[in-house]
Amino acid sequence: MALSLFGFASIWPYYPATGAGFALIGLLVTLDDVIEHMTPYPTPLDQVCKRAVYPMLKRIEGF
Repeated sequence: MALSLFGFASIWPYYPATGAGFALIGLLVTLDDVIEHMTPYPTPLDQVCKRAVYPMLKRIEGF
């Protein structure tokens, strides 16, 4: 939600397309989090974290 507000409030007046992109991405991330916490179903961002981000961090940290 913070990304969405940042994109709308501070970027939109100067770069409307970029601000709209930030606002849209922020809203999609917020929607993903709402679905994740309300249902038992995995969401796309969860899958990305579990399959790409977490193994990469695990490799970097040496665990």
